[in-house]
Amino acid sequence: MAQNVVINGVVYADVPEVDIPKQGGGTAKFFDTAGGDFTGADLLTGKTGYGPSGAVPGTMPNNGDVSGTIGTKAGTVAIPSGYTSGGTVSLTNVADCLPQNILAGKSILGQNGTLALPSISQDSTTKILSIA
Repeated sequence: MAQNVVINGVVYADVPEVDIPKQGGGTAKFFDTAGGDFTGADLLTGKTGYGPSGAVPGTMPNNGDVSGTIGTKAGTVAIPSGYTSGGTVSLTNVADCLPQNILAGKSILGQNGTLALPSISQDSTTKILSIA
């Protein structure tokens, strides 16, 4: 955010940053941090930011890739709080999730069932059950 800066009694309006030459070369840059609203939890552990009160050390854990598998109907994969760089959650035990193993009119994991319920009938004279 640009501010008015006073140097030796001279007002410089709308200055976004101040660069001061350093002995030996280079410059030191100073920015207005008054509008900063981050906390240590917003920065990764091991990183440092600078806000209105000075240095703010990071406290957010870096969990890297988070992956897991779900192998039961009620299974879950816990994603820890903090930063994650991605990952994969996959299902296991789905080899039998085939259309012919799923009841027609039902869908499981994107597989539409084709399995028909057998019809049972009884011949009135021979008393034989037939399953079609």
